[in-house]
Amino acid sequence: MKDRFVVILLLTMFALMGAECQAPWEDDDDEEKRLPDRALASSPLLRAYYDMRDFPRKMTDLKIPEGDDFDDDHLTVSFGMGGGETVTSVRTHLYLVPPKGTPMTSVELRCRCVAPNGTTSSWKVVDAADSTTLNPQAEVTFDFEFDGLISDGTWKIQLKDPIEDDDGRAVFRNASLHINAGLAAGVGGANTETVTLDVDEGRYSEVPEFKGSRAPFDLGDFGTRKMLRNDFVFTGGSFFVTSIDLVISTNADDEVAVAGDSAVMVVSPSGNWMAFALPEDASEDLTLGDLKLQTFRFSLGTIGSGPLMNLNGEPSAGTWSLYIMDLKVDNRKWFLSTEGVNGGLASTEILSMTLNGVS
Repeated sequence: MKDRFVVILLLTMFALMGAECQAPWEDDDDEEKRLPDRALASSPLLRAYYDMRDFPRKMTDLKIPEGDDFDDDHLTVSFGMGGGETVTSVRTHLYLVPPKGTPMTSVELRCRCVAPNGTTSSWKVVDAADSTTLNPQAEVTFDFEFDGLISDGTWKIQLKDPIEDDDGRAVFRNASLHINAGLAAGVGGANTETVTLDVDEGRYSEVPEFKGSRAPFDLGDFGTRKMLRNDFVFTGGSFFVTSIDLVISTNADDEVAVAGDSAVMVVSPSGNWMAFALPEDASEDLTLGDLKLQTFRFSLGTIGSGPLMNLNGEPSAGTWSLYIMDLKVDNRKWFLSTEGVNGGLASTEILSMTLNGVS
């Protein structure tokens, strides 16, 4: 009887263990909605809220409250900042997703900033004019509200939809905070470093195809694991990045619109991000039979009095990642390629990222 009891106990243990086993290709994210990890501080004057390297699939939605009373409810995200710098400007970049079926330009959101000492800005309109489904970012600036304060302490960004119209609630995915454009006083002097990936170092392969159910570039629907990732390791000493140059070569069937179907994201070592589509006007094209080679050469940076580059002020040293996805579900594949276009001729190209900045 005792032996039978031991056998039954062992069988029960094996059954329980088997129930917990998981095949390597099974993804926990498919079963559990969660939030990404918090990003590391890029510098005392620049910080993202979530680490874009760690975006899960089917992530938990943080919906922005809706209501007519501003003091009723709002979403608050906090950033621990430092540097001991005298504040001259504060800017936040917001990664927001509209309600399903609603364009971002139709979403009415307000944002305010609260300093460590309690100084609070007015509520400002979140201008989504430059925030599209392929560039889900909006910038809100506070150019004078916090002048003369010291940068150290916990800063807060608060978001609210002031109109309770039951048309759905926008979703917060991420935000970053810049104090003084992310640059300490006294930095200067030009610096640059380029890293290229040859065929043995880079992932020159098919760009995965997937489209989110809420919006084309909502990482909360597909996560970063669904994107083709290439890593660039910068080791030439650290400086503060103010612009980024990219060379990306692709090949596809002639009828495939690579630029229009792309979602691209650059992520810094800290987890801060910049999202965009490949700029069609920055490509050189060459058609060889049914194959189209396109080489995209372009820069990311602050232009004139326009929005600040979200990665402005990032330290250069470390691993920077380039993520790419094909957003159009049509079974028409396109690839990163070592064969590119140079002056109308096919030439050997390699994936390249150049960081430019000051120290």
